[in-house]
Amino acid sequence: MPSRNTEKPITRKDIAELLGVSVSVVSRALNNSGYVEEKKRQKIIRTAEELGYVPQPVAMSLQERRTKQILFYCKDLNNEFNLEMYRGMCKTANERGYMVVMNGVLSFARIRDTMIDGIIMPNENLTEYYLEQVGKNYYLPVVSASYCNPVNLPKSVPLVEIDMYRAMEVGMQYLFHMGHKRIAFGFPYSTTNPNSRLLAFKEQISLKSDRRWQDWVVSVHWLDKRDDIRLMAFKEDMEDNSLKMEEDFFAKGEIAAQLFQERKMDATAVICFNDEFALGMMRELQRMGVKVPQDISIVGIDGTRARRYVTPLLTTVDANPQRQGGECAKILIDMIEKKNTKYIVHQSVRLLEGESVKDLRSRR
Repeated sequence: MPSRNTEKPITRKDIAELLGVSVSVVSRALNNSGYVEEKKRQKIIRTAEELGYVPQPVAMSLQERRTKQILFYCKDLNNEFNLEMYRGMCKTANERGYMVVMNGVLSFARIRDTMIDGIIMPNENLTEYYLEQVGKNYYLPVVSASYCNPVNLPKSVPLVEIDMYRAMEVGMQYLFHMGHKRIAFGFPYSTTNPNSRLLAFKEQISLKSDRRWQDWVVSVHWLDKRDDIRLMAFKEDMEDNSLKMEEDFFAKGEIAAQLFQERKMDATAVICFNDEFALGMMRELQRMGVKVPQDISIVGIDGTRARRYVTPLLTTVDANPQRQGGECAKILIDMIEKKNTKYIVHQSVRLLEGESVKDLRSRR
């Protein structure tokens, strides 16, 4: 083996030049990410060890020395949906002999220093951001939860997708079935946001209303209501930084209830962005003396256990977050262990009927 200047750190480029392979091949071999022919992989690992190559602790797993830990990056620790995803991950990972660690602070430098074998991202938007920032140069396996939102991700990143477009259709069709035609949408983002739930709402409301779809959207975002001081409290919106900061969907739901009343909307029902938003809206409406479902019906989307802790029991569209989390962990561990991997998994949704929707079918 050629001698090296020990004062100069060994790089992946050094190893690649020595073995006559590309730097990307060396990176895939050292980080257990992507295909490398087995003999070549072993030679790269052996050469790295002999040269004294010392990468970040994460990458030093070097295949046979796996940490048996995977990371769930989750910035919204107050959102029950994410906690139920985590429960599903832990159950599946434990069955495979792995642990799941959670990080709620967006610091990719810290992730690089953490002893993990792979990462689960909570949504496709954050996955895209991660890959743009460091992921292209740091080849840890990544699996992403997905909600049918438009992003540009490489095919090598598996997605466990819940069809939120379909979830909105299910919720709206249920309300139509129950006799509701004037339905509002509680939305935590600007109406310029190309979110799949908003796109589905536009299509569904056009079936029953001749009015503009904007008339039915209760948007809790400063871009749509710049003069509302209440929206100044949401720093992630003001700084266009929602990817990095925790979002308070419950508080936005409370403000949505106030906006709904102030606008004197004649809707008989509101379908909300998620369960946290719906619960916040229910609480504030009830505080203002508006009865659910007698005066206004409320539907959520998520199917979290939190729906059981309020009165009336929230009707919601169940996305089964525990199942999604378990599937994310399964696919990531399959990647780590070089087993066949599904690169997209679709999960169905179903309605969970509660007590928060009034039946208007008997009205004449």
